Amino acid sequence: MQEITMMRQSGRREARRAAGGIRQMGFGGVVNRYPPIALLSEDEVHSIHLASLDLLARTGMEVMHGESRKLLKAAGADVDEASQRVRFDPAMIEEIIRSAPSSFTLHARNPARDLRVGDGSLIFAATGGPAFVSDLDRGRRAGNYRDMCDYIKVVQSLNVIHQEGGCPCEPTDLDPDSRHLDFYDAAIRLTDKTWQCWALGRYRVEDALDMLAIALGQSRDELRRKPATLTVVNSNSPLRLDIPMGRGFSPWRGPANR
Repeated sequence: MQEITMMRQSGRREARRAAGGIRQMGFGGVVNRYPPIALLSEDEVHSIHLASLDLLARTGMEVMHGESRKLLKAAGADVDEASQRVRFDPAMIEEIIRSAPSSFTLHARNPARDLRVGDGSLIFAATGGPAFVSDLDRGRRAGNYRDMCDYIKVVQSLNVIHQEGGCPCEPTDLDPDSRHLDFYDAAIRLTDKTWQCWALGRYRVEDALDMLAIALGQSRDELRRKPATLTVVNSNSPLRLDIPMGRGFSPWRGPANR
């Protein structure tokens, strides 16, 4: 039975190849016209917001990266260098929240693939960074450079995927300190959509910005005005920002470091 199923699946794949690929709608943005489902009342949401402000003001966060503490102190946070504890005034946080734009455009190598972020826009992005890959022909295995490139090509070919999400699989056959360069190079060559860079250390963010500037024919200052990538900075539990994430936190300021 398993062999029959695999033969049918293989037959369907061959039929799609012969027909010139799958049928799909054109690439385009998706906007959610409906308000979010209100699971909580406005009063309950406000109570959670006030509780989070109180937690950050009283308990604060442990910020292990020294330069990040300096930046937060300059922005108005209370910093205890001995404990690496940073506490945030609620008014400071709410002021920063108000300064965030309601939306912005993320610029792709192909302008037809630009994405609107915010104001109800929905972006379907591919996953980023799994250590293993799997397909019907070769099964489950450790990710490698060839698989990474193959999955980027899949991301490019499917209009329902708006963005490459930060390396479709970890290329474990490459050196950990430089594999981000191979990923950025593949993303630039194999897709004209936007892609997410890595924030694990400042140099990985700096390299992404430099390579994007070259690929787009722009300066770093132009990238400030027309952003072309984004990344994710994760905190550790409980309430801790570690050094690699801190280094990826602010690539525009100060001397580059790893």
